[in-house]
Amino acid sequence: MKEKFLIGEFARLFNISSDTLRYYDKMGILKPIYDERNHYRYYDIRSIFKLSRILFLKNLEISLNEINKYLKNKNTDNLLSMLKKKDEELDIKIHQLMNLKHKIHSKLELLENYATEFNLIKVKTMNKRNGIFLDMNELKDEYEIKQAFKKSEKYLKISSWLVEGQIYTSLSKSDMDKGIFNRFRYFIETEIESIENEIHQQLEVLPKNKYACIIVQGPYTEMVEHYRTLVTWIYENEYEIVGDSIEKNIIDYDSTESEIDYVSEIQIPIKKVMTKTHKDLGTVFFV
Repeated sequence: MKEKFLIGEFARLFNISSDTLRYYDKMGILKPIYDERNHYRYYDIRSIFKLSRILFLKNLEISLNEINKYLKNKNTDNLLSMLKKKDEELDIKIHQLMNLKHKIHSKLELLENYATEFNLIKVKTMNKRNGIFLDMNELKDEYEIKQAFKKSEKYLKISSWLVEGQIYTSLSKSDMDKGIFNRFRYFIETEIESIENEIHQQLEVLPKNKYACIIVQGPYTEMVEHYRTLVTWIYENEYEIVGDSIEKNIIDYDSTESEIDYVSEIQIPIKKVMTKTHKDLGTVFFV
């Protein structure tokens, strides 16, 4: 085997650019051997094994700074620590990607089938959701709105919003109980539960529950009437509202130019109320 490789030869051997090798040289990650007789820079057999390990770590999406730090203090404990940290990060990423894949499938199913379900009220079971509520109703101007988002800045960076581009609107239980259907706020979801205390204090949990749901089409100005329809159905079918609503935009202004084509799903958490017959029997039945 050839014992010395010029930079171009060495780059072709690993299918990387010469500029990449020069950058590694500049960082001190992989320095070539300098031959003072002919002033050439060479890579030797040992460099092959070193570069293969660097590329392996880089393919694990370990930063060059972390790799450089490890190479300056190589030992088994540091290698184990670095790989365990990356293993934990990959578990989180896999969970996020699987969740995103599930959401894509759900979105595809909705987009392909929503037209057959307009104005049909269904009871669905929704899994637990974590997130924060942003209430803009009492804010007076743009400055206060900006401050409200700034207060939640750390949370917004780790939320599903950046990945999925989805912000839900919501009505509070107390407003719905009073028949107030025009005081909307925002719910921003996240799949990450173990987060720092400062953010965790803002986090609210929507528990797994049954929801009365309806898919509607048309401009947002008609949403009040759709809420009234759904809430009336809830009461008439002997349910009660047990939490805040979630309004999911299926097709909105980013998907169509026409407000007539907007499609949303209203979800209101419910449970069965105690009927008169059940009262007489002294037993409470919930669904």
